[in-house]
Amino acid sequence: MDITFAKQIGLINFLFRGLVIKFLRKLKKDKFIYKTLFGKNYSIYNWDPSGAEVFLTQCFTDWGNEYFFLDSFKDRKNGIFLDIGCHSGYYSILYSNYFNKIVGFEPNSKCIEILKNLENERFNWNQNFVGNKSIEVKSKENPNGYSFYDNSYLGKDFSVKSLTQITLDNYCKKNELSNISAIKIDVDGIDLEVLQGANEIIDNNRPCIMIENYTIELFEFFKDKNYSFWTLSSSKDKPYDLQLEKITDYDPHKWVKMINCIPNEFKKEYKNKIFKGNFLTGINKNKILKTFNINF
Repeated sequence: MDITFAKQIGLINFLFRGLVIKFLRKLKKDKFIYKTLFGKNYSIYNWDPSGAEVFLTQCFTDWGNEYFFLDSFKDRKNGIFLDIGCHSGYYSILYSNYFNKIVGFEPNSKCIEILKNLENERFNWNQNFVGNKSIEVKSKENPNGYSFYDNSYLGKDFSVKSLTQITLDNYCKKNELSNISAIKIDVDGIDLEVLQGANEIIDNNRPCIMIENYTIELFEFFKDKNYSFWTLSSSKDKPYDLQLEKITDYDPHKWVKMINCIPNEFKKEYKNKIFKGNFLTGINKNKILKTFNINF
């Protein structure tokens, strides 16, 4: 058992929802349906640990950063959302009410079969890696729905598929996409390369960006772009306590999962804030949702 994760979601939730998910998986051999906080159906497949995390955390897979991110761009909701590393479509479903169009990028074939069922006039998917250059790669596909083309995945249980890596700048030019108002990047190690390949989009469209990267290189990339950085951070000893804070540089002592990068011309007046939880019930979800005026 990952005790840090158990404390973060709450020991009661961890044990109870852990039993529930085992029961549902036995009851439904392939998948079960779980509603997001906004009432949208999300399919959780037996093979998908990321889907199980949505259920176990009760739609707080990124500690509440996903709702802070929503607050940062909801006044610009008529634009386009680029979901980089969209996996089985959780973020595309979660944010489906807030954009005219959502474009997802996912390399894994198992996930693509799920995304095909989501495709509609607002959402379309692309089976590609996204990076800082256009190249052909050999994708290693994990049976749990993850794909890599370098040595990030060293397991034996994978299949190999030829895929194209694209850049967001080239993709948006080719498809005549503009008004990109938000981008989520969660691609297991090449997040900065995605940013580098989206330099023109960032300069011209000024999107809000949520990225799973907290490094010196992230701040160096944005150095002259007039962005502010906010996150909900935690600590390993008390993972149920979260702090909403503005980040100005890299601090190796902070435990950060996602960074929200906000163009200064669109920033709101946020204040540093502590969200106290406890090891029995976990993160204080209700207080976070109230802070960002999330109604469900």
